[in-house]
Amino acid sequence: GSKMAQAAFHGSIAENPNFDAEKSAEQLRKAMKGLGTDEKRIITTLTECNAAQRQDIKIRYKTMFGKDLLGDLKGELSGNFENVIVAMMNTVPDHNATSVRKAIKGLGTDEQVLIETICTATNEELEAMKVSYKKLFKKDLEKDITGDTSGHFKRLLVSVVQCSRDPEGPVDQAKAEADAKALYDAGEAKF
Repeated sequence: GSKMAQAAFHGSIAENPNFDAEKSAEQLRKAMKGLGTDEKRIITTLTECNAAQRQDIKIRYKTMFGKDLLGDLKGELSGNFENVIVAMMNTVPDHNATSVRKAIKGLGTDEQVLIETICTATNEELEAMKVSYKKLFKKDLEKDITGDTSGHFKRLLVSVVQCSRDPEGPVDQAKAEADAKALYDAGEAKF
C-alpha cells in the first residue's frame, strides 16, 4: 500500500529510542498501587512511547505482575479518561472493532461511527478489523452489520466490508464530482 495507508495503519508516533518496557510496567503498577491513582504518571508513561511499544508494556506487565494491564487500568480509571487510555492500549484493529461493536450494540445504531470506521479503512485494515471483531466478540462483523442496518446504507457497508474496492489506481476526479452531484441531487437537494 501507500505510505499514507501504512502510516494510518501503524500509527504516526515515532518509536521512543529510550523505551524500557519493564520500567514502564513498573511505573504503571506504582501509579495504580495503594490508595488513589497517579493519573499524571499513567499519562507520562503511556504517551512517551508508540502503539507497538504500549503492546510490549502490556505483555511485560502481565509477565511481571501476573495481572492484565487493561483490566487494572479499567478498574482504576473512569469516564472519558478511561476511554482514551483504553483506546491507546488497544491495537488499531481492536480499537476499530470495538468502536463498530459499540455503534451497533443495543438500541439504535450510531451510523456516523460506522461510516467513519468502516468507510475510511483500507482493505488491509478491514481484514484486520474483521479478525479482531471475531476474536473479541465471537461474532461475524458482516453478519452484525447486516442485522443492524437496512436499505442502501446496509448494501454500502456490506460491500465495503467485503473488501471488494480496488485499492490501486488514480482517482477519476470528474467521475467523483459527478457521483457527488448525483448523490446530492438524490438526497440533500430534495429537502
